[in-house]
Amino acid sequence: MLAFASIVACACTATPRTRPSLTTTAETSQWTRTGRYDETLTLCRDYARAYDGVRCEVIGSTLQGRPLVALAITRRADAPVILIQGGIHAGEIEGKDAGFRFLRDLLDGKVAPGALDAVSIVFIPVINPDGHERFGPNHRPNQRGPEEMGFRTNAARLNLNRDYMKADSPEIRAALRVLRERDPVLLVDLHTTDGAQFEHDISVITAPLAPRGDGLEEAATALSGTLQRRLTELGHLPLDFYPSFVDDSNPHSGFGRGEAPPRFSSWCMAARSRIGILVETHSWRTYREREQSTYHTLQALFEEATRSAATWREVTRAADAADAKLAGTDVTMTWENGTGSREIAFRGYAYDKRLSDVTGGTWLVYDERTPEIWTVPLYEELLPGITIKVPGGGYIIDGGFAAAARTVLDAHGIAYTTVEHAAQAVEVFRASKVTFAPPYEGRTRAQVEGAWAAESRTLDRGAIFVSITQPRARLILHLFEPALPDSLVAWGMFNAVFERKEYIEPYLVEAAAREMLVEPAVRAAWEAALAASSTMSTEERLDWFARRHPAWDERVNLVPVYRTALDLRRRR
Repeated sequence: MLAFASIVACACTATPRTRPSLTTTAETSQWTRTGRYDETLTLCRDYARAYDGVRCEVIGSTLQGRPLVALAITRRADAPVILIQGGIHAGEIEGKDAGFRFLRDLLDGKVAPGALDAVSIVFIPVINPDGHERFGPNHRPNQRGPEEMGFRTNAARLNLNRDYMKADSPEIRAALRVLRERDPVLLVDLHTTDGAQFEHDISVITAPLAPRGDGLEEAATALSGTLQRRLTELGHLPLDFYPSFVDDSNPHSGFGRGEAPPRFSSWCMAARSRIGILVETHSWRTYREREQSTYHTLQALFEEATRSAATWREVTRAADAADAKLAGTDVTMTWENGTGSREIAFRGYAYDKRLSDVTGGTWLVYDERTPEIWTVPLYEELLPGITIKVPGGGYIIDGGFAAAARTVLDAHGIAYTTVEHAAQAVEVFRASKVTFAPPYEGRTRAQVEGAWAAESRTLDRGAIFVSITQPRARLILHLFEPALPDSLVAWGMFNAVFERKEYIEPYLVEAAAREMLVEPAVRAAWEAALAASSTMSTEERLDWFARRHPAWDERVNLVPVYRTALDLRRRR
């Protein structure tokens, strides 16, 4: 059971006469409307009253104090768990309505017979209730229905599907707690896509995709093929990639299939060595069509669960074992599309490219009355992007920054220990260049260039050690390797180290420079610097000498995360 407060302490089977109504506003309105969040709370309670083995759990609270609820369905305590979540972007809300309808039919034995004997389920109908209740008719202008819907972000204007690594929001911290408590073998995240107009009605994208050596991507790929075939049998036009053009202004530029960073839910699952599924219905389909295609995706998944749930558990256990053996190996953590492609027949519409007399740009005008087959490239060649040499022991986070790291580690369920502030032979990362991006998801992101190098450092009080020899080792690499896009460094959590805090008066630098230049090595380096940049400003010249002065703060640009070859847990 989920280790959270229960709205309904016990559930018992009700007769049809006494069973509460479990129909949604979407159904009663013929899919023109969706219910408000109070309906979600009522349905959660009523499902628990109506069925054995169903509980309505409060898993957390939003910024505005709304309860986050989940339906937990368990017939076998030892069954692998599937986690379904809807409404993370609360304007894309058919996952909530389709999820409730599907689970009702599943519990009534009308669909996917045997699935509830094979798996347990946790369903979070709306993971963004505050966004859901920012209700209005104009939040999704490129989406057909419902009449009103919620907003994309939470109350703090955070896009929750960018928060799975940094875990800033209470909503995602609650979701991560479910991952820790229930350890699902698979997560399904239900969305609606944006973009062009075409005939395909749904994309189902499984993660991981790139080769890992532990078999997890093979299991995800096999599941993808099964879902694509079954959805086609059920009358849909599914895709197994996200239908975003390589060139937004040119539909014939084609598409790319690749891996996304783990800030997104399904790719966070891959980093946790679990299977992730991103479901994206097409926004230009009606709300009824989108709800139906979501329902059928869940149907196809749970039909397959009756055959493959045990295999999913086995492959995730094998992936955990492989994670625990990554120490000292080279692991490719990011992948990029190469130039290799194949042509696909994509079901689009006739369109015109017009020069806008208003904006001066190109204007795409689609004609939905005229279906058209586009022969376009699909770029699916994957080339290694960033490959990491995994440390033999793990990572040390120095004392002044350990508290921030602990918050994230606790959210993800990663173990760590306190380290004595003694001299340690480590590798350090000193940034040679730092580029700050505009504000993104409430943070100033930092892109760093530099390299790891051996040093001996005396740790500050409170430093912690994170062993790489534990489950979720790939997640640890994503968090602490500075070059990776969702590291704590990249998310700006350590930006203070890139700021100079102490200064030397220019007149003192001028005097010190003359003393330094007496040394032949310094003189040679200075002349080489002048030759390399004959346009050095006065400030740049002063800075050159200040950085060589004994008073220079050697911690400027020193990332407070160190690699160690030793397992410091054994040295306590």
